[in-house]
Amino acid sequence: MATLSNPSQVLTRNLELFNDKRVLVAGFSDDNLINELIDAGANQVTAFGLDFHNHQFVAKAVSSDKVEIQYGAYFENTKSQPWQQLILYWPKSKLRAQYFLANLLPHLEPDAEVYLVGDNKGGVKSAAKQISDFCDKPVKVDSARHCGLYCATYTTPAPAFNKALWLKQYQIDAVDRKINIVSLPGVFSHGELDLGTKLLLENLGHLKMKRTLDFGCGCGVIGTYIGLKRPGIPLELVDIDALAIESAKLTLAANDVEAKVYPSDGFSNTRGKFATIVSNPPFHTGIKTDYKVPEQFMSQAPDQLMDGGQLRIVANSFLRYEPILMSHFAKTETIISNSKFKILSAKT
Repeated sequence: MATLSNPSQVLTRNLELFNDKRVLVAGFSDDNLINELIDAGANQVTAFGLDFHNHQFVAKAVSSDKVEIQYGAYFENTKSQPWQQLILYWPKSKLRAQYFLANLLPHLEPDAEVYLVGDNKGGVKSAAKQISDFCDKPVKVDSARHCGLYCATYTTPAPAFNKALWLKQYQIDAVDRKINIVSLPGVFSHGELDLGTKLLLENLGHLKMKRTLDFGCGCGVIGTYIGLKRPGIPLELVDIDALAIESAKLTLAANDVEAKVYPSDGFSNTRGKFATIVSNPPFHTGIKTDYKVPEQFMSQAPDQLMDGGQLRIVANSFLRYEPILMSHFAKTETIISNSKFKILSAKT
């Protein structure tokens, strides 16, 4: 069992607050907090999250029929009754916080307790402004491990969630194609085509009419461009984030491109081998550069490629990906580079 995250540790110091209650938990960590809530006496727990890694971990760890785990872009109140409490792991993105609240507040009963927990540097201290339209001023319940736990009362009914209000639609010029983008909050490239992806699209090289994967697809820019450029190519898009998955599906539909889109923690849900994998892989954990995720991706990629298959990625110019690729692939090269980005190719 994974060590409890810092926010979860603060919650476990206050488990008596959730005894004999129906509790919604949003944005949960990959740990045992959900089981601890049940063991401490919670009547019912539904956990709603956007991170597929956390979802898979907690879904496997849960041992009670009093728990439901939901992964997806939109919350569904399958219990058809209002909830007495909400625990929200406060995300660093204010838009994500507002999105969670818009999904969940309408399903709370009047005067429900809203608990906000998160890293002090992650914005939880300023949460009062985000909930002021629907809740009274939060009161600090506890603090530990550089995290705070706050409680507010749900005083003003929130309107039913309207997903259309959260969709951002715009058009971008991608090399020789115009792409209609549909994006939900916090999804990479939300609002514009970033310069790294633009350079990658300009330097995709020859794409075989064989199975191709857009890894970490975000709102689906790369996969959609490939589908427009090479109609009929067997195309798959994966991401860990539920809002990215939904955005990619909507973007593909807006451009009449057919592809398979599904969540995957790394390559956990992909099956079979690909001729080409294309990606703008993430390299941050919070605000810090973290090589662990891209290194795992690059080290596993050869096993996902056919003989002679290619991985083509964009990277910030300061990232030292070349030694990682050279240790796992038969042939690597830098296709193009400038002061900000570089396009790297690696073949099995």
